[in-house]
Amino acid sequence: MDYDRWDREAYYDEIKKEGARVVGVYTSDGFIEADVIVLATGTALPELCKPLGFDVPVAPSPSILIRMKSKEKLIHTLISNSKFEVRQLTDTTLIAAEDYMDESEENGPDAIGKRAFKILRRHLKGGETLELESIKVGMRPMPEDGYPIIGFHDRIKGLYLAVMHSAITLAPVISRLASNEIIDNVQMKELESCRLSRFSFSDRT
Repeated sequence: MDYDRWDREAYYDEIKKEGARVVGVYTSDGFIEADVIVLATGTALPELCKPLGFDVPVAPSPSILIRMKSKEKLIHTLISNSKFEVRQLTDTTLIAAEDYMDESEENGPDAIGKRAFKILRRHLKGGETLELESIKVGMRPMPEDGYPIIGFHDRIKGLYLAVMHSAITLAPVISRLASNEIIDNVQMKELESCRLSRFSFSDRT
């Protein structure tokens, strides 16, 4: 491949491997050399790993995201109950998640999002001040067995994988544990069950 042609979209984001180790990544801004590459790219992770010769069993799973504005902070962490799931992104922004069903008029994203918004306004303390900002469908990275895939690849030195649902809630603890593994070159026992090697079909080489 002619990687000197940065104006060609086909060469955006690709990992360079020499022998059994990664050495850097090609981006739209040029080549970035690295001893360790952390792949935390959500649903794009399997496609980035294919050229390296292995599969990652992660599939996109749709979810309806309802973004709202509030005049003040209403939630300190997150609330998940039988009526709704909502978290505070900033002091004036909340985001709620609902399961995607279909594209019908009754159960499409817009209809479900508006119903969820009405429930939040009625049942969340201070919810009457909420203003609906957007309703969108987001794609969550869902590992085949539902559990996170975290850690260095067994056969490709320097390649660290981090993919899970729900990353927005697991990120703080995963970031701390992954940092320990990468910086201190140790294996955290908390992540032992999260290795890619648990999938026997992960390697194609």
